[in-house]
Amino acid sequence: MIEWTVCSNCGKILDNSQTRCVTCNSSVSKTNMDYLNSQLGDLIFIVNTLNVLKPLCDSISDLDVSLESIIYDDLFKWFAYLGLGDDVITDNELEFINTLLNCNYTKDDLLELSGLKLDDEIPLSFKCMEELDSYAEKYNMNRVNTANDLFECYKLFSKFFITVDNELNSEVLNQCNRYLAYLKDNVNIKEVDSAPLEIKTIDEIAENEDSEKTLNDYLDELNGLIGLANVKKDVNSMINLVQIRKIRQSRGIKQPSMSLHLVFSGNPGTGKTTVARLLAKIYHKIGVLSRGHMIETDRSGLVGGYVGQTAIKTKEVISNALGGILFIDEAYSLASKSENDYGQEAINTLLKEMEDNRDDFIVIVAGYTELMDEFLHSNPGLESRFNKFLHFKDYDADELYDIFMMMAQEANLSVDDAGKDYLTKYFTSLVENKPANFANGRAVRNLFEEVLTAQANRLAPKDDISDDELNTLTYEDFLVDEDED
Repeated sequence: MIEWTVCSNCGKILDNSQTRCVTCNSSVSKTNMDYLNSQLGDLIFIVNTLNVLKPLCDSISDLDVSLESIIYDDLFKWFAYLGLGDDVITDNELEFINTLLNCNYTKDDLLELSGLKLDDEIPLSFKCMEELDSYAEKYNMNRVNTANDLFECYKLFSKFFITVDNELNSEVLNQCNRYLAYLKDNVNIKEVDSAPLEIKTIDEIAENEDSEKTLNDYLDELNGLIGLANVKKDVNSMINLVQIRKIRQSRGIKQPSMSLHLVFSGNPGTGKTTVARLLAKIYHKIGVLSRGHMIETDRSGLVGGYVGQTAIKTKEVISNALGGILFIDEAYSLASKSENDYGQEAINTLLKEMEDNRDDFIVIVAGYTELMDEFLHSNPGLESRFNKFLHFKDYDADELYDIFMMMAQEANLSVDDAGKDYLTKYFTSLVENKPANFANGRAVRNLFEEVLTAQANRLAPKDDISDDELNTLTYEDFLVDEDED
């Protein structure tokens, strides 16, 4: 796993062997690709939300690819430009690119761009962001600043990319700074922060979020989730039990041992990850976990391709999760019966680390109900450590309707009466005819995005679009499925 050592005070990236900052003598922390992925995810979420404006912008309305694809393509070229600055693409550089861009490029793919020059070229993604910002400004959406957001991502990703091998080539650094300065001078970027880049570590992100919220805030967030009545009841009971145990412990009263590791079972899109993340925050607030963050992984993040590699990968993931919750999705895939499979090595390593770090580390395994039962019965150690089960039921039609309306509200959209009637009938039919692996909330998210696209296609031909039209989903927008048929 790629990891950087960063000063907790000044944000300087340091040699991984250093335990104190050479500049200010402050403590250091570790940062990994999860942080960079979250920053890119935030940008892509904003861009996809604004994708409704794409048909209305003259210079980008005819593009036959998504804005997200354009951003990813330009980032690939940027990393190739930096990586080939010393004529060599390293394994870590390739892993950085594939992890951040969620792709499977090879070194040959990057070497094909060896003649690439960006010194006097504005990437298409920046031109698109400028157009979006300009159009949004016409409608007083003054907080939309996607060109600046993209520029900040370029700065952030560059700093980590050129130090991914725990060393810094001065020529590549100069090449990077020259191009960033060129972008700053030639792209219409509003209110760019020219101060030195501030790099936040995982701990700092958790602390900043925690400082703004109380225990009651997180409990209200948990109890305000749509549906999940049985899960919320069980989680609240667990929290109450842990709080009483903490009081007994503070008074020196003996008490039996208790495992806080959990099994979450149910179909996709039922809120398992959301509940796990909230539980990490809540346990931190009541003093059970020292950091209160959550690391999410699956088989690919734990299992290697040869003997010995799996234990190393698993220990690295666990090390990042200490003080918080490790959430293993589709955990049953670790229990393969193949002789050449290293999933069992990951399980054995996990069990040992759970025992060694039982006072400040919680593991939640998640997946389909039947497969999770098989997974736990595959190893006696798993059965003894995971004895608390939470089943996440499929959402009913009313809950799916409420989820859609919540998404619309968060996007500052309303639904007309005919559209609401359509949604009621649609979700009723969907639940009555749902498959065994029903996608639940993800199915709602997919519908929401399809409806947004339909609204954009409906409004684009108009010369004059009112605010009400921009902010309203109509019955016509929900007929995308019928139109495709």
